[in-house]
Amino acid sequence: MSHEEKYKSKETKNETVCEIKDEKLELESPPDRFHLTYILFFFLGLVHFLPWSFFTTATEFWMYKFRNISINETNSEHRTYLQAEFNASINITLQITEVAFLILGVLFGHLIRVRVRLIGIFSIIFALFVILCVFVEIDTDSWQEEFFGLVMVITAGINSMNAVFTITIYTVLANFPQTYLAPYLTGGAISGITTSSLQILTLASGLSVLDSALLYFSLGVGVIGFTLIFIIFTTSQSKFYLYHMRNYVDGSKEKRVTFKEGFRLLKIIWSPIAAMGFLFVSLDASPTALVVSEGEGQGPWYDTYFIPVITYWLAGVCNLIGRNIAFTFDLNLNNVGWVVLAAVRMVIFVPLFIFSNAQPRHHLPVLLPHDYQYIIFVIFSNISGSYIMGRTYFTIKKLVTQDELKDAYHVNMVMIGLQMGVFSCISMITVNLL
Repeated sequence: MSHEEKYKSKETKNETVCEIKDEKLELESPPDRFHLTYILFFFLGLVHFLPWSFFTTATEFWMYKFRNISINETNSEHRTYLQAEFNASINITLQITEVAFLILGVLFGHLIRVRVRLIGIFSIIFALFVILCVFVEIDTDSWQEEFFGLVMVITAGINSMNAVFTITIYTVLANFPQTYLAPYLTGGAISGITTSSLQILTLASGLSVLDSALLYFSLGVGVIGFTLIFIIFTTSQSKFYLYHMRNYVDGSKEKRVTFKEGFRLLKIIWSPIAAMGFLFVSLDASPTALVVSEGEGQGPWYDTYFIPVITYWLAGVCNLIGRNIAFTFDLNLNNVGWVVLAAVRMVIFVPLFIFSNAQPRHHLPVLLPHDYQYIIFVIFSNISGSYIMGRTYFTIKKLVTQDELKDAYHVNMVMIGLQMGVFSCISMITVNLL
């Protein structure tokens, strides 16, 4: 039997085993009344990516906070060093804390019960968002660099909790039927749409930059607070949730994956990890946060709405489309095929975004200056990227048995975190190459 035939045979066997176990669990378990657990996973996916989305989409606020106060301008012609470096610094901060706390989560997360972890994580994120809201109205013009550092500290705190949550959520998901992965991934895709929609609405409210930012971040506090209450209620009252998590509520501790077992799983799931690596490289190397409209200075659409609508809202919609396609359509590629597809996508889209109208730039020319060109790139880049990302999670479930799934998810998350840390400098390099 050839290697490919063995792989297909194993894949078919594992799929059959998982389907039988899922079907048996569904028959024995109580019903998910009012779909509470299903909705919970949606909100967990939504809030998992929500803090990052809030930070990246509040472009007008950050440009105002780090503007050149001597001329009081925020347009791309007068961008300061802090304005230009903000998104790259945010990415580096996110990725370094991601690596550190993913590893800590795997090594020590099992010492804390899942429910306690969930409540603790979102309580800390909620508190940090409240602190951010307080600083919106504080005048930081005389200490911009210090405020820049404070924002990075808040970002690190929020993302460290998100990293631990990443380990926790896949510990939880591994105990539920495969259909419960879909609401989590959908929630993650909708987070970008939610935050960009809120940003557009606050900008359209006619409020000042600071007042609209306060309203914007306050809405984030509300969403996180609601999710925290929903977690507390569902994890204690839903019989369906308690049934599937029964091994974690009786006082037992999670079994930690050993290095030997982790390395064995890594050799099995290497292809989804490699594909995700190419996706992160393309994300870090694409200076989309610096792209401005070709009509800048000619009206509200070009100056105020172009970035939140195109770079964030449209991108979020395309991410959602791509993930929903991933739920229903499989290209049936082998291990190497998915890696090659992700690599080809990176080679195509990174140069397109680099030569779009990203500002400021001092070295490379703008070869693709038109808004319609950038819009096309955003559409196809985000649909293809989210499709590949969605399929990687389903591929992992195909490659391992149900008993190995939780540990495989943990190995996947740690390797993704390591890749993000290694590639974190790419965004800074791209900004300085422009």
